[in-house]
Amino acid sequence: MAADVIDLAAGRDHSLVLYGDAVLTGWGGDGTGRFPVPAGVCAAPSNEGDAVYISHRIELQQVTASAGVSWALDRMGTAYAWGANRAGLGGRIQQITQSQPRALPGLPALREIRGSEFFTLACSRGGDLYHWGLQPGSVHSVNHRPARIHQAPKVLTCATGGAHALLLDAAHQLWVWGGNTSGQLGLANLRDQALPVLLPTLNNVHRIAAGASHSLAIAAKGQVWGWGSNQHGQIGDLRHAFYDRPQKIALPEPITEVAAGQYVSYALGRSGRVYGWGWNAKGQLGQGHVRAVDRIQTMAMPAPIRLLAAGQGHVLVSDGKQVWGWGDNSNRQLGTPARTEAAPVLLAAAS
Repeated sequence: MAADVIDLAAGRDHSLVLYGDAVLTGWGGDGTGRFPVPAGVCAAPSNEGDAVYISHRIELQQVTASAGVSWALDRMGTAYAWGANRAGLGGRIQQITQSQPRALPGLPALREIRGSEFFTLACSRGGDLYHWGLQPGSVHSVNHRPARIHQAPKVLTCATGGAHALLLDAAHQLWVWGGNTSGQLGLANLRDQALPVLLPTLNNVHRIAAGASHSLAIAAKGQVWGWGSNQHGQIGDLRHAFYDRPQKIALPEPITEVAAGQYVSYALGRSGRVYGWGWNAKGQLGQGHVRAVDRIQTMAMPAPIRLLAAGQGHVLVSDGKQVWGWGDNSNRQLGTPARTEAAPVLLAAAS
């Protein structure tokens, strides 16, 4: 496919690639819009590993994926959703499933949309924050339609973890919200936060990422900081089970992007190199094996990488022309027959 790759998204069990000619392709489970789905509405049948085109009539510019649901934004900032609608994640869509992108009502023009397994956040172009699904850190409070979070600052970008969220304001200060059982809010305690609060120990933050129970941030000079759960070394070492305040992670070069999976972390260097550390039971570190490792790994890629996206157990990268992935493939989210791909494989385009 000749068109440039303009965005990637990796969910719990599906993958999305958006090309510059408005072609949107997916692999794996029901977040691709591959319907009808089997019982449980959670995964594609085992013989459906081929890429599928996701039909749409709008010019999309951003895609996001989580647990069986996908979102996109068009050039006007209109939000679209498709896939399964568990916990109201898909916004106010009447069907439990939606096979094609459908506009979400009740939202202004958006700059960004991000989703976790249980809730969704959207940042408007004016900096307002909207939420739907379960309240971060709670199993009780639910918004079935987008609701503005008036207590949040004006937001530039956001990141959604398993039960927590990170918000970056216009002054590049970091705000945190939700569950904190592993210190993933970085506040030097393990208390949940019902509303966004400022994390005072990091300033001049430029990129953020949230995993299942850990957090990453890029601050001044491309330095990476991590905090939260560390049982698999996702904060960069194996000294402690968790860190309740930000720890500097030693990387060999300035970093331009970070991504976080369930128990694993990734960073994209200024050189185009990809680094990974943490859990490797499904080959998430791309080293050709599934053994535990205790240090940061470098991925062997055939070209400098420009785009990076991490799902729960797999990761996608692109040089702008082609897309590679590795890690968990139990729902064919990498498009191959193997249940695990421990080294990068080229994703085959839809025919």
